[in-house]
Amino acid sequence: MSEYRQENMRIARNTLIVYVRMMLVIVIGILCTRFVLQALGASDYGLYGVVGGLIALLGVLNTAMNTTTRRYINYEMGRPGGDPNRIFNICLVIHIGLAALILVLAETIGLFYIYHWLKLDDPSKLPDALFVFQVSTLSACISIINLPYQGLLEAHERFAQTAAVDIAANLLRLGAVIFLLSYRGNALRLYALIMAGMALFSMLAFHLLCRRQWPEVIRWKFFRDRATYRDIIVFNNYTALSAGAYIARTQGSTLLVNFFFGTVVNAGLSVAYQVENFSVMGVGRLGNAAAPQVTQNYSGENRERSLDLVYKISRYSALLMTVIVFCALVELPAVLHLWLPDVPEGALLFTQWTLVSALIRSFAGGTQTLEQATGRIKWFQITNSTLSLACLPVGFVLFRLGAPAVTIIWVYIAYTVIYRVVELWLLHRLLSFEVGRFLRKAYLRPVIVVALMVVWMLLYRLVVPATLSVWGSLAGIAATFLAVGLLAFFVGCFPWEREAVMRLFPCRKEVKNRRKVGFDS
Repeated sequence: MSEYRQENMRIARNTLIVYVRMMLVIVIGILCTRFVLQALGASDYGLYGVVGGLIALLGVLNTAMNTTTRRYINYEMGRPGGDPNRIFNICLVIHIGLAALILVLAETIGLFYIYHWLKLDDPSKLPDALFVFQVSTLSACISIINLPYQGLLEAHERFAQTAAVDIAANLLRLGAVIFLLSYRGNALRLYALIMAGMALFSMLAFHLLCRRQWPEVIRWKFFRDRATYRDIIVFNNYTALSAGAYIARTQGSTLLVNFFFGTVVNAGLSVAYQVENFSVMGVGRLGNAAAPQVTQNYSGENRERSLDLVYKISRYSALLMTVIVFCALVELPAVLHLWLPDVPEGALLFTQWTLVSALIRSFAGGTQTLEQATGRIKWFQITNSTLSLACLPVGFVLFRLGAPAVTIIWVYIAYTVIYRVVELWLLHRLLSFEVGRFLRKAYLRPVIVVALMVVWMLLYRLVVPATLSVWGSLAGIAATFLAVGLLAFFVGCFPWEREAVMRLFPCRKEVKNRRKVGFDS
């Protein structure tokens, strides 16, 4: 039990670190989004979202390989007699090959899309779009090669170091964006260079940190282990399907909205996805903080411990997202106007439904970690990608029939619900997963909290006037935060968890002891 307690404390410490990092990055991101929208304008901001989205679509292998690298390094560390140097170098070789592949795809398919399909409100912006595309391609390639170093740091649970690098990079970005406000040249091109500079800074920082701490692991050596190359690439190919599902959900919808509605409406969708990124960042970091121990316990044959962590990750992820989403929704129009000097067309409606979608997706926080730890991901990824990619032609047909732009978000909400049911069935069928036990331990309490918060929102809208002052809106957000926080603590947590939290406050225990002494005397 003492070993589990130490592991739990390490997870708690890592979670605290990643949340401090998250809060700082969110604050910086909010400021940057406001300043960038102000400097670029709605049309150029939407243009950058479309072109950058195209790179993200081509960089689906990058996202997949990030998950693959962390999984294999963690698994090798937990396996008796593992060789992290071999896995690291094999992953590095694969990453270099993927960077070359992304470059080829960008210079062929990507350029074809820009020349033949990209809808520009101003045709004279084509050279700017090409410049942003080329710089974004370079940035994507740098990020791909950087992933093994970042994965090594996270496998050793050096979350404080990765957080420090991310915060430093974002502070540099904020300073550069502030300069962008007074820049009299081509602000769109300069912003693209700023984002590429962030990627280069992170790559150098992660490389230096790894070289200082584990020179024997990152020491270059070419391994001719065809079986391991094949295993990692096959695992990555299936993971790429899941990454493709996410990219299709975000960037695919961006391209569809651009095709039917233009870059101005794209600006509203880009704002919604910014808000979504801020909100899901915390849930994703929670899973990352526990993923090393889930994988290492699984590879070390301690399966019960892995399942216990999966239950907790799923429940905590859902509770955390519930707090974030309802605090954002309660006074969302006021928040958007306070955040942005000129709220783009459709941003409010896009953001509302995107937050609902993020809340539903948060319930899968722990199950995905378990799937990756087992390595048996084939049918999960095939099913997920098939359902997700089917949303794009459905959205295309609905847009052709005259549906509004927000319809694509509704389609993805339906996909998320359907896949969650299928995923639980696959877990039971392939891994003998106890679905009933999981639902009781992971889903029941968060669902009750969500239902009670829906009632709170209805009562709030009936009692509170639609137009409030800034201070009134902030008071409404604070009241909602208090309500959902109390519900998450007293309804969403088990009694032993509440007791563990209360033990963190020694002053309360001391007061109880004093009262007891006084009563006895």
